[in-house]
Amino acid sequence: MMDSDRAQRPGQGQGQARGQGQGWAQSRDLFPSSVPEGPAEPFGLAAPLSEGLSDGPGGPMRQTTPSPVRVAAFGVLAVMFLGIAGRVLAFPIGRDENLFITVSRLWGTGDIYRDFGYNHLPYLPYMLGGLYWLIGTGHVLLLGRLLIVTAWAVAVAALWLIARRQRTGFPAFFAAAVLLMGNVLLIGPPGMLATNNFLPLPFAFLAIHFLLCGLDRERPSWMCCFVAGVLVSVAIGLKANYIFIAPFLAVTTVLAPLARPLRHRLVCGTVPLALGGLTGGIPALIAIASDPDAFFAHTIRYFTQLQPIYWDHSAEPKIVGVAQKILLAEDIWTSNATLLALAGAVVLVVLPLARRGWRDGLLAVWSWPVVLAAALALMGVAISFVPSPSFPQYFVPPIPFLILLVLLLRARTLSENRRAADAVLLSLACVALLCAASRVGPGLVSLARPASWEGMKLHREMRQLARSAGASSRDSVATLSPVLALEGGFSVPGEFAAGQFVYRVADYMPPQERTYWTTTSPSQLVAWLDGHRPSAILVSGEEPLEQPFADYARSHGYLEFPARGDGTGPVLYRSPLAPDPDE
Repeated sequence: MMDSDRAQRPGQGQGQARGQGQGWAQSRDLFPSSVPEGPAEPFGLAAPLSEGLSDGPGGPMRQTTPSPVRVAAFGVLAVMFLGIAGRVLAFPIGRDENLFITVSRLWGTGDIYRDFGYNHLPYLPYMLGGLYWLIGTGHVLLLGRLLIVTAWAVAVAALWLIARRQRTGFPAFFAAAVLLMGNVLLIGPPGMLATNNFLPLPFAFLAIHFLLCGLDRERPSWMCCFVAGVLVSVAIGLKANYIFIAPFLAVTTVLAPLARPLRHRLVCGTVPLALGGLTGGIPALIAIASDPDAFFAHTIRYFTQLQPIYWDHSAEPKIVGVAQKILLAEDIWTSNATLLALAGAVVLVVLPLARRGWRDGLLAVWSWPVVLAAALALMGVAISFVPSPSFPQYFVPPIPFLILLVLLLRARTLSENRRAADAVLLSLACVALLCAASRVGPGLVSLARPASWEGMKLHREMRQLARSAGASSRDSVATLSPVLALEGGFSVPGEFAAGQFVYRVADYMPPQERTYWTTTSPSQLVAWLDGHRPSAILVSGEEPLEQPFADYARSHGYLEFPARGDGTGPVLYRSPLAPDPDE
């Protein structure tokens, strides 16, 4: 992936190489040698990007040939990525995927809000739905998971681009990539399922990369700022929690670097960023303009009114109080790779303080990219406590920016501290590898066994179940697990396209809100089933809300077809009005 690193100044490498053995020659790429300090440069918001892609205060560097050690390190990253890919493909289906995958698959056949009950900004259905339209596959879960695998690859590639741009050195990129791929939260459901929890990360990383390119001192580019704006809008469109990125990037283009005239900063930075943001926001703007009442009912009032009422009445375990949220945040952020990233950032700040004292040490690390990453990480912490009740995926936002902060701090490391900094970062990477091995390792086995991939298993199981029940693709199936129905080749009524997420709150909707939704509710389910008489009823066997579906099917003579002989797994109930396959 990363084919270049910080180069040494002419003549320096030859002098350092004299008298050194073969081992030092091979390890030189992992621990770049120190270089004399260059001329004094501006600090703080006035500090520009390094001239000629230099390594912070250390001065310009030239490319070096990859050593066997670096090739081996790339091999470690490749194996780790393959393990994550296998883990994504084999990860058990999640409840949230019933919403995102089903609405994406039905995109183009109706309105994603009024007809299908979608409750986020429309970017993921457009993105994944576009893939379904292009490929035309019936493996809906598999394609969704492949999109997540691609997002992981792009996120790591974006870190490499930032590291290359900032001349952080290979150890910093290696550590950042391992801290990302070894983060226990990210290699859990938030980063494995085909939902909107991980997809914003690669777009956020790429947005910051293009912003760094656009605000370059020697080669400022309004086009890069424009692209950064587009990417920020896409990240926000995938998950609205990341809206805090936009104002911070906008302020950055106004204030950094201060050495430029204000007019130049506005024309080359702020205006292109804003235009890019508007361009990237066109899908959301169209959705708002075409049906504002339905849009805000689904994306705002669902979360601010219906969701809180549902959880107030729900007996499910939930985390709602500030004290409970802090305990959950502590459990997530002060463990494993997240804590290691935090430790790395602290060490990279402390090293210059120990060498130069408080004033000069802080000035050494103070630059607008560092301030931006730190501000985004802190804002990510704050935004994580907003949703209620809390779930682990809500605590993802600060993690990518904390990892980014480690990269950017390494770019500002003083020449005399670089070897120590790289040693610390590589040590943290090794610990992160150990923490993630028990999760990533089995993913390698899963990757080599496509039959074990969740998308393949579900597709095979549901198609077999449909054949055994004598069902056809024209059959409409009432279910709270619509992904299973789609894998079986069935059609899903709009009332159940969002899985249980609209169904469970429908009884709490004010009458004036119901006009914006196509749904039924627990109290109205029997009446709906009596009126529509679906060809089949499907239950996954994993949701308490499904029990009324099974009870209705049994009491009305539906024929029962279990997917497995042990009584576990999905059960399909076929209407007695349909012809029996054995007749």
